[in-house]
Amino acid sequence: MALIPHEERVGIDLYWLPLGAGGNFVRLNGRVYEAIKARLDRRPVSGLYHSALEVFVPEGRYIVENTPVVDDRGRERGVVAEGPVGAPGGPAACEYFDTSCAGGATA
Repeated sequence: MALIPHEERVGIDLYWLPLGAGGNFVRLNGRVYEAIKARLDRRPVSGLYHSALEVFVPEGRYIVENTPVVDDRGRERGVVAEGPVGAPGGPAACEYFDTSCAGGATA
């Protein structure tokens, strides 16, 4: 198999990362939330995941991800958009997320 030089690669890779892969605090709270939510919904507990896109274009490599809104200084961290997640009027509609692009990309 021939490897394509990084600067010639074009495409998008999707990553599904287990929630809390970077720390115990997020993992524990995610599991507690999912256990409570599953019980209330009378369904089995599901795994929770975080997603990210790695985008390769001739101009460079960019990472696009959604993260919870933590403060009003998102632009300083590369946030290009923010908004509610979930069905309109649904229980998750009050959860707001940032969309960030690392590498100088704009969305």
